[in-house]
Amino acid sequence: MTNRKLTILHTEASKGWGGQEIRVFHESLRLTALGYKVVIACQYGSKLSENARKAGLAVSIVRMEYPIALFAVMKFLKIVRDEKVDIVHTHSSKDSWLAGITGRIAGIPVVRSRHLSTPVGQNRLTSFVYSHLADIIITSGMHIRNALITRNRIEPEKIVSIPAGVDTDIFNANIKGDKIRAEFHLENSYPIVGSVAILRHWKGHRFFLEAVPQVLAFLPEAKFIIAGDGPQFDNLKQQVAGLGIEKNVIMTGFRNDVPEIMAALDMFILPSIASEATSQVIPQALAIGKPVIATDAGGLSEIIEDNVTGLLIPPKNPDAIAGAILKMAKHKEQAMEMAARGREKILKGYTFDHMINSTIAVYNRVMEKKSEKN
Repeated sequence: MTNRKLTILHTEASKGWGGQEIRVFHESLRLTALGYKVVIACQYGSKLSENARKAGLAVSIVRMEYPIALFAVMKFLKIVRDEKVDIVHTHSSKDSWLAGITGRIAGIPVVRSRHLSTPVGQNRLTSFVYSHLADIIITSGMHIRNALITRNRIEPEKIVSIPAGVDTDIFNANIKGDKIRAEFHLENSYPIVGSVAILRHWKGHRFFLEAVPQVLAFLPEAKFIIAGDGPQFDNLKQQVAGLGIEKNVIMTGFRNDVPEIMAALDMFILPSIASEATSQVIPQALAIGKPVIATDAGGLSEIIEDNVTGLLIPPKNPDAIAGAILKMAKHKEQAMEMAARGREKILKGYTFDHMINSTIAVYNRVMEKKSEKN
């Protein structure tokens, strides 16, 4: 195998802008900076296409409305031919079908990423995508890897766990939250508890809000920040009004200053109820040095070990959320000790560089296998 830089075709059918799409975007930026040629195939009107173009990345628009569509496969084949693609890297269900078929027709390796912990179907069609259309599968954590092995009976040697990595140049203990505290008049508030995530139902924000009155009964100066936008924004806004907690809850909408928002917090919470891998935001919060409360959903327990690197609580449980917040607020020193251990864990195995290097190793592995076959 030569040392030449490869051409990677990332495919993403999702039109949203959550952790999965953000990971594709940032991986593409870093690979490009390292000398790889990257093309992102995504749908018209997607946030990924918009942000990738603004960043100067190569973007091809492909309609991916159905998992099997001749016109989409033909478009992918044209991209593969014109761009001299070496590896196809798929990320969602529809594009994994379409681009996976393309890879098999073109005779090039296919890498399939599985970002969510939602159980993968056990039917023959789904099994075909993972077992036959993909040469190797990257999972965002061991929880997903183990489920694919035990539940879906995929060969263990075919699956590699590569959790999302945090860019410590952007998220680190030197970030200041003073501007955020001033913007939202938080100078005399304690504790400031916040969550940063796309507002989807499975992120569990409604349970977080149900816990707020319980916390305020003991800590009336507490403030709660929900940063992010998404399908549940209006519903959550109505819930805040219905609970009468408008003075204590700040819904920021989409923000570009996530590191500063995290730095302004006294503690970070991710109250997800399902679908989580190892998360991107939890490593970010820990890298900044914030105590973390997380639910035991998906692969979050891979990072948050209860009373060691944070507090791990059951999902869908407002009482547990309130109890964890009050515990951290009362025992500040222990909370910071957990945060320090969590930060150490992130710096050892959950950095962006570690993620990129591991991904490149997967690319080299599938190319070596291709060379052996030829």
